[in-house]
Amino acid sequence: SVFVIEISRGTVSGADGRYSLPRLPAGAYRVSFSRTGYAPEVRRVEISPQTPVLSVSLRESVLELPGIQVSASATPTTAMTSPQPTGMLDESDLRTRQEASLGQTISDLPGVRSWNTGAGIGKPVIRGLGSDRVLVAVDGQRVETQQWGDEHSPNVDTDDLDHIEVIRGPASVLYGSDALGGVVNLIARPLPNAIGVDPFVRGRVASGYGSNNSAVDGGFSLEGAREGFGFRGAWHGRNSTDLRTPLGKLFNSGFQSGTGQGALGYKGGWGSVEGQFSHRDEKLEIHEDPSEDPAASPFQKIQEDMARVSTTLPLSARSHLELNLNYERNRRREFEEAGSDEVALGLLSRTVTGLAHYHHAPLGPLEGLVGFTAGRNSFDKFGEETLIPASDADNVALFVFEQAERGPWHLSFGARYDHRSLKVSADEDLGVSAQTRRWNSFSGNAGLLYRISEPLALVLNVGRGFRSPSSFDLFSNGVHEGTVAFERGNAALKSEHSLNTDLALRAQTSRLRAELSAYVNHIRDYIYSRPTGDYDEESGFEIYDVVQGDARLVGFELSAEAQPDRHLNLSAALDFVSGDNTSTGNPLPWIPPLRLDAAVRYAADPLGALREPYLELGLESNSRQDRLDPSELAVGGYGLARL
Repeated sequence: SVFVIEISRGTVSGADGRYSLPRLPAGAYRVSFSRTGYAPEVRRVEISPQTPVLSVSLRESVLELPGIQVSASATPTTAMTSPQPTGMLDESDLRTRQEASLGQTISDLPGVRSWNTGAGIGKPVIRGLGSDRVLVAVDGQRVETQQWGDEHSPNVDTDDLDHIEVIRGPASVLYGSDALGGVVNLIARPLPNAIGVDPFVRGRVASGYGSNNSAVDGGFSLEGAREGFGFRGAWHGRNSTDLRTPLGKLFNSGFQSGTGQGALGYKGGWGSVEGQFSHRDEKLEIHEDPSEDPAASPFQKIQEDMARVSTTLPLSARSHLELNLNYERNRRREFEEAGSDEVALGLLSRTVTGLAHYHHAPLGPLEGLVGFTAGRNSFDKFGEETLIPASDADNVALFVFEQAERGPWHLSFGARYDHRSLKVSADEDLGVSAQTRRWNSFSGNAGLLYRISEPLALVLNVGRGFRSPSSFDLFSNGVHEGTVAFERGNAALKSEHSLNTDLALRAQTSRLRAELSAYVNHIRDYIYSRPTGDYDEESGFEIYDVVQGDARLVGFELSAEAQPDRHLNLSAALDFVSGDNTSTGNPLPWIPPLRLDAAVRYAADPLGALREPYLELGLESNSRQDRLDPSELAVGGYGLARL
């Protein structure tokens, strides 16, 4: 497989290794080469009217190695050259690890967990941080699904993707606010083209079934191309009933969703342009504490629309420009009981963002980009209840990210400036007056990678991330059913800023891949809720005030994968994080415990129509979490076996 990453053009070589990519626009690009049984390679090439020949010899590898990642840096990198700790689920991994929620789908990656409420709600947690401290993106487009809510998970579909990339640690230089803890980037399959080949149309069908909650899912996609024109349409649906546990069913924990997607694009010698649109409908049943009301049957209905127009334009033989215009609409309705059509709480978020990346010509050893982004998020509400006021948030940012390679040394660094303003409408019910709040934030990172030898690399990365406070942090003033509390915001909050130091040792041979990383993440002006000891007379819920302090998270991740022969694969991962509120001396809440995960997979030779038959046994052990915030309850450790 030969793929020009920046312009999403690819082909497959013949049996003799020869390949051809005609009518490529002039410019400087990265080309990835991959084949099962070999380590992937990335080469830089400058396309000019004189057709270049690029020949590559791949290194044999019995172990299937991770592919090329594009999320953590200005130019594509491999697992051995990435400036930050990253994780990846490729297309084959997604087929075997597919779950109803994004958080559950990626929760097996080292350092990654899922914050679950029922089967359909799963929010990614990276190194102990989640919600609006972890940014979710689709092809780099940030997803705004009001993730500050306890029961508000990313409303995205993971079924028709090429792969998912995860950045562990601050990535604010490239992604801005909310990337303080990390980034989860969902990468779609490239739109097809038929340049130099005959027109074609092809499709795929997939289905699955989960016995625990009678979960049925299925979908199809159809795509085709003629010359430079390509198209794709896809639909995927899922339906599940109540989850079953050793103590019986979790009442009112079902989930239904349906997602439709369409894309159309053109690739030519002048560049490329592509348009995408998706619509998703969800219905989430919310399981409540049966000791309070065993018959409680609240649910949510969510509609998520996303649209994107993107173009890549070569500016010279060594530079090019990427332009993206994105739109998102998230409409969330909460209902008190099954069968009700009366909205208890309605939340409507609309986001428009524009992004420009100028990939400049190399400056000596430096390769990189200069970026500018501007966007507006408009929030409105409806229904009987109210929690936060209507608002408009505007954000502009300018950033730069550079990389250099000299022999065994790989250097990366970047800087970013953000200005954010939040204009809030007067709300008599919440006691909020019309006002405008403003924040300025600086973020940066520097990474150094040294190739000790061919199979070993030592990586040091220091990054500063930030998160601007949300409207919920600032102006909430009422009962929040998701947290069973009366939440009272703080309009004087400052932005959170983190300083994360990461040290990692990576090893990669044809039969073994391993990584050991340790980190310390200091967060200044950490935003959290503090119980007041007072109670709301109407609801009886305790009143919590939003305040700020300082926090520290310390942890490590150890992962290894070995392939003794082409049939047997062994893998193991160990991760741990400890979080402290250094202002109060208490442990941070919602910190996951020590986890050990191991698996043995035996892959058989093809059996008729079964192209990749395998059998896998996995074991997971989670210890008891003894370091608890005073408001938390202790939960015992547990083990999980999967076949």
